[in-house]
Amino acid sequence: MSETDYKIDPTAFGLFLVAVVSLPLAIMQLKDEGVPTTEFFELLGILILVVSFIAYRNGSNFGFIVFGLVGAAVALTGFGIGAWENITFGLVFLMALIWSAIIKTPETLTFICLTTALIFLTVGLSGVIGGDYWHWLIGISALANFALNMYLSFALALDGKIPIV
Repeated sequence: MSETDYKIDPTAFGLFLVAVVSLPLAIMQLKDEGVPTTEFFELLGILILVVSFIAYRNGSNFGFIVFGLVGAAVALTGFGIGAWENITFGLVFLMALIWSAIIKTPETLTFICLTTALIFLTVGLSGVIGGDYWHWLIGISALANFALNMYLSFALALDGKIPIV
């Protein structure tokens, strides 16, 4: 393998992967059919961790950390993460939201941090508090996460043909 000066921006790929995680979760929660398989979460989490490593290699601190957190959270979901761990990830994603706003990333990315935080917080709180309504909140959060990730991933992949907001 030869070295080149060309660097691939992994952001669009990572966002597409997060969208792939979010849509089945949203559909299954809104239909009250449970969650995708553990293998699904494990594999997608590992792929998102690969994106994090590529972001690291490209010198993207925000991409490295956020995709690393998302990859870890998704993979751990497959491995059986508990309620308090979900809540912890949700709170950390709220901190990523603040970081995103401070460094002035596209607003869509800040909202992706919000919907990601809401997914993990609602999943965690459903385990701590209990109740039969959480699947609606999880489903709506995951559906919003899917839509935002699809928008931004296409905007980045199409190099300016769709405005990056």
